[in-house]
Amino acid sequence: MREYKPVKLLSKETASKIAAGEVIERPASVVRELLDNSIDAGASQIIVEIEEGGISTIRVSDDGCGMTREDLELCTHTHSTSKIEEAEDLLHLRSLGFRGEALSSVQAVSSLEITSTREGPAAWKLSLGKISPARQNKGTTVEVKNLFENFPARKKFLKRPQYEAAQCRQTFVEKALPHYNIEMRYIADGINKLILPAHSSLKERCLTAMSLKEPEELFYEINQEGDGFSFKAVLGSPAVVRSDKRNIYIFVNGRRINEYGLVQAVCYASEGYFPNGGFPAAFVFLNVDPERVDFNIHPAKKEAKFEDYKEIHHSLSSTISSFYKQKTVSDLLKESYQPEYTRGFDFEKTEYEAADLNQSYNPAGTKTYWPSSPIKQIETSTAFQEVSAAQHRLSAAAHEVSALPQDLPKSDFKFLGQFCGTFIAVEKNNALYIIDQHAAHERILFEGLKKSLGPSQELLIPYRIETESEKDDEIISLNLQELQKAGFNISEEKKGLWIIRAVPIRWQGTEKDLKEDLAGAGKDPSGLMHHILARSACRAACKDGDIIDPVSAYNIAVKTFALPEPLCPHGRPLYFIIDRTELFKRIKRT
Repeated sequence: MREYKPVKLLSKETASKIAAGEVIERPASVVRELLDNSIDAGASQIIVEIEEGGISTIRVSDDGCGMTREDLELCTHTHSTSKIEEAEDLLHLRSLGFRGEALSSVQAVSSLEITSTREGPAAWKLSLGKISPARQNKGTTVEVKNLFENFPARKKFLKRPQYEAAQCRQTFVEKALPHYNIEMRYIADGINKLILPAHSSLKERCLTAMSLKEPEELFYEINQEGDGFSFKAVLGSPAVVRSDKRNIYIFVNGRRINEYGLVQAVCYASEGYFPNGGFPAAFVFLNVDPERVDFNIHPAKKEAKFEDYKEIHHSLSSTISSFYKQKTVSDLLKESYQPEYTRGFDFEKTEYEAADLNQSYNPAGTKTYWPSSPIKQIETSTAFQEVSAAQHRLSAAAHEVSALPQDLPKSDFKFLGQFCGTFIAVEKNNALYIIDQHAAHERILFEGLKKSLGPSQELLIPYRIETESEKDDEIISLNLQELQKAGFNISEEKKGLWIIRAVPIRWQGTEKDLKEDLAGAGKDPSGLMHHILARSACRAACKDGDIIDPVSAYNIAVKTFALPEPLCPHGRPLYFIIDRTELFKRIKRT
């Protein structure tokens, strides 16, 4: 049995150190708290100086409103603050700080000195608990020395000064980004590391503070308003690719928060627009009505609770997705060269006229129009089966292809052929169009599936979908009406188990496919049907490496130019354009 020990009150000193340990974890925590105070004081200039990673010295100076002698006497007491007076004030909070714990916590674990003036140059200095006259032109200077010197249990967990300095700089940058109208300077060991003049826009501040190397014209600032919230976002174009999510920053009312869901909203909105699974450089600045957000749930205010989380998530995701879609389309359709002449081409005089675009194409029963150059005969049954599989994919989806509008004149472009088993080349408007055959065919099938939803076919053996969480059940429930309208006969057998007794007639997939589709749709519940149809179209479309005959390739090209926008369902471009000027430049011809 454990030895009996009576309950005792902790000493004031011990209690203050324990409380301080929740707020002050490392030098960067001190920088964060002091910057919050300077910003709340209305400063237009702030200087942060550190030595030895902030372990030996941290000094923050500002030209804010300053403090009186009476303020200095109270400011290091626990729960003393000028920002709120009663609990109801939390509902209207506009300041970064509000608990009155920062300076008391810093004083508990370091040597603290504060010099401040309301009007200057006469000022007051607080040092070692005593107040004396001093001189300072304007604002406040806070100096923190020997952090955790009297708190060995915390000091032993500090890392090398270089690491702590990097953390201090990161905190400085995170505070500087949303407050772009404040001139800020960061000095480490006497060297100016980062000088940020007051900027006129968030975009300028982001580019400067983050030391982004890409050209300014590759970044854009967008904004959106909702009910009780608004946001601005600085987004890198698809040419600005990052390998992970670390360059996605979320700020709420001037604070950077760790909100995984909103980071994911940015990721899903940009999914498909960045090559090789890359991520965007994105800086999102949310402004939420104080009555609809609560920061008082984390010691460092790194988390928040939102009253309208779903609305914010949806607005952020849809706005960013719309931006990248429009940006990709505009880049694709941008005409950098105005042709001096047009070359006539009458497709009706070619041998491809025999292909009726309003008819389904059956590779087994239709004459194939191969080029006149000799083709090496397929000798192995394996190779023949691979080609047959590709042809089957085209045949199975041909009725979706033929259902699309046929408003493109046959003489609008010149078909050149397929190459690399992946691309289709055509000449159009004196430019070379390189079409991604899989992406284009996928979008064609996707449009056909959208138009044919409704009729369903009964399954001989119903599908059983077991969900992994209540969130999955909620997503299906929210979209149940839309799923049934599309042709899925789906019902909840019991909690966590859904039975599908019928699927749309033209839906191509298995029970496993549908399970994966429903699970994957959890990324963005509002786009459940889009996700399911996109996945179905992707599975049915011809793949990279499929050798397709010229008639089918031409069909894909015609349908591609008739689509409402040149993007696959996942947002990737269907083609890119090399104009005449660029071609001449490549071969050094003027």
